[in-house]
Amino acid sequence: MWRASGLPFGLLVRQINSDPETGAQTLVVDVPPGWQMPEHWNSADIELLVRDGDLSIAGRQCRRGHYLFLPSGTEIGPVSSTQGATLIFWTDSPFEVRPDERPPPSKPLGETVDLFDPANWRPVQEAFAGVTDTSSHGDLDVPTQCIRLRKVEETGKDTILFILPRNFAKTALEFHHSTEEIFFLGGWCATDPENVYRAGEYLCWEPGVIHGVVTGWEAICLSKHHGPLTSPQIPLGATSVDAER
Repeated sequence: MWRASGLPFGLLVRQINSDPETGAQTLVVDVPPGWQMPEHWNSADIELLVRDGDLSIAGRQCRRGHYLFLPSGTEIGPVSSTQGATLIFWTDSPFEVRPDERPPPSKPLGETVDLFDPANWRPVQEAFAGVTDTSSHGDLDVPTQCIRLRKVEETGKDTILFILPRNFAKTALEFHHSTEEIFFLGGWCATDPENVYRAGEYLCWEPGVIHGVVTGWEAICLSKHHGPLTSPQIPLGATSVDAER
């Protein structure tokens, strides 16, 4: 556990992944009970999920399951937590707390108050209508649900919550043309015969990594694609693909 560059003191931070070219980071942040900091703005686009606990940030009172996209220039503070919190935290560039005069936010703020609420879930096929290639999702043995939390139109980047019900099975093999990160928030999910993930675990697939057959049981998967979302189906038994586009 360590304090990431740019983040304020008093936070316990674990770096999960990073991009040396852009300075983007994937972090798990532990906020201690009673922690607070004054008003400020952020110099990076931030996505965060309150995994547990409570957090007051950007004028929102956040509880477990609250997702926020805070674009660069957002007035964040004051920030505080009464009970403490665990956050899943993505930045698109080096994070820097700025107390000086802020520019206008670079994009609209995005928010889903409770991503564990079934009222927010939609069928995967409906949410992915118009996506370039999701042929591997065509015939699911058990329907799955999702929330499309954020899509960046210029780049195709996506942040999506998938909910895999009991007895979920997808027999197709697939790969993606862009990097995908997944945090597992509940249940279990087998991404292939050798790897089973449970709540609290994380994976990162680079472009072209083949995965499947996928099975799951009440799995809650927070997925971030770092480029256009594609899930082309490939023949069973395939051992390599060309991920170039």
